[in-house]
Amino acid sequence: MFTKLELINLKTSFNNAYPEYCSQLDVCKTETELLETYEKIKEDAFAKAKPYLAAGDDPTGFPALALTPQQYNNLKAATGSNIKVYVTAMLNQAQIIQPSFSVGQTVATLIGGGLTAIGTIAGAAFGTGIIGGMVASVAVAAGVTAVTVAGLVTLIAVAIVAVIIPILYFMLKPACCFVLVLNETNNQLTWKDDYNVHGKPIGHTPHISAAIDIPEPIPGAGKYVYAGLVQTDKRDAALFGTQYGFTYTGDVGKYNVNFGTECPLSSIYVDNNCYCEIGSTSENSAKQTTKKNALTYSATSTTPKLDTSIKCNSASGYVAYYIARVEDGSLS
Repeated sequence: MFTKLELINLKTSFNNAYPEYCSQLDVCKTETELLETYEKIKEDAFAKAKPYLAAGDDPTGFPALALTPQQYNNLKAATGSNIKVYVTAMLNQAQIIQPSFSVGQTVATLIGGGLTAIGTIAGAAFGTGIIGGMVASVAVAAGVTAVTVAGLVTLIAVAIVAVIIPILYFMLKPACCFVLVLNETNNQLTWKDDYNVHGKPIGHTPHISAAIDIPEPIPGAGKYVYAGLVQTDKRDAALFGTQYGFTYTGDVGKYNVNFGTECPLSSIYVDNNCYCEIGSTSENSAKQTTKKNALTYSATSTTPKLDTSIKCNSASGYVAYYIARVEDGSLS
């Protein structure tokens, strides 16, 4: 659960960044009005982001996030409430960025929130720069310049609207799952499909770029990992929460990694939980969540050499946060 101070801070940041969206939501008097307004705001955010997408991007998908080495280490080590803290703090910091910011201000704000780039265009420019020997801040600036500050703000809005609004406005057990997927491999992860036992998918990041490992003493040395966001919610007015599975493929479709999450409306039978496996299906992973009812889960394969894991912040709470990892040993 969020403390009162955490909610106040989130609401203040959201109101400062998106006063138009905030005012539309604040005048809603019923849950039906809130849900209808929420859907319209999401459509507006996705529409505004379209001009800043790369060829092949999903216009209804969440942008990929490129992490600083420190943030990557933080997320790897995070357990319990720290999972929620790192994920929400990262997005909350990003929404501070305004179209009027200079490139320098934007770079400082991104790095301060543990990010080096947001979206495919900025992520590719950052990756090219850091591999080419730029120091990290210069590579981040290259990414910002490639997409523009205004473009970056619209991409951030897509993630903020989906993640922050349910926390702030749907307090009556919305049953949301937010998954941050870390790609710790040397190849791109690509979305394959998903499956809901209960609930509905809200969005996902279609492509998560390969990790970049810059060794010492090269400028900008460090492990730069890209992450994707996946979200599922309960259906409107449903008596059940959300129970969900999804699959990413790697190495141009040579393998599947499968994850499952569950956030029930009631913890009488099961708690918030998660599951993962390799080479299976989204449907199976979704159904295994209830059977295993675990806060952490991991799976390993030898052919291909892969380790996957997923962890949840808490067994209770109407919003569940997860960190999922896909590793091939390339960052060891």
